[in-house]
Amino acid sequence: MGISYKNNSGYPDPTAYNAVQNIEAEEKMLHIQYPTGYMDLRLDAFFPCTVDRAKKVFKLICQYCPQVDKDRLLHFLREKAKRCDAQIRTFEQKRDASTDKSEINALNTRIRDCARMKSRLNRNIELFLYREGKTK
Repeated sequence: MGISYKNNSGYPDPTAYNAVQNIEAEEKMLHIQYPTGYMDLRLDAFFPCTVDRAKKVFKLICQYCPQVDKDRLLHFLREKAKRCDAQIRTFEQKRDASTDKSEINALNTRIRDCARMKSRLNRNIELFLYREGKTK
C-alpha cells in the first residue's frame, strides 16, 4: 500500500502518512486473546520460527483466533515463501550472469540463506495445517 510523506501539492502531510503507517503495521500483527492474557505477534519478525515455538503458538492460534486470522496467517506464510522463491531465482540469474568470483560466492550465500528460510516457512506451514487438521 504505502503513501508519500508529502501530499499532491508537495507539502508535508504527516497525519495521513502516520495513519497509513499505523494501519499497515496493524495488518502485519496477529492478536491472540486467550483467557489469561493476550499476545501480539509481528508476523514478519516472528516467522519463520523454530518447531518448538511454532507448536506453542499454533496451539494458541487454533484455539483462540477466529478463522479470518488463521486464513490471514496462512496467506502470509505462503506469500513469504513465494517471495523467497522469487529471490532465489533472481540471485541465481545474477550468479549465472556474473564472472566475478567474490560476487558469485556472495550470491551463493544469499541463495542458501533464502533456501533455508523457505524451508523453515514450509515447515511452519505444514505444522500449522497439521494443527488445524488440514492438508496442503
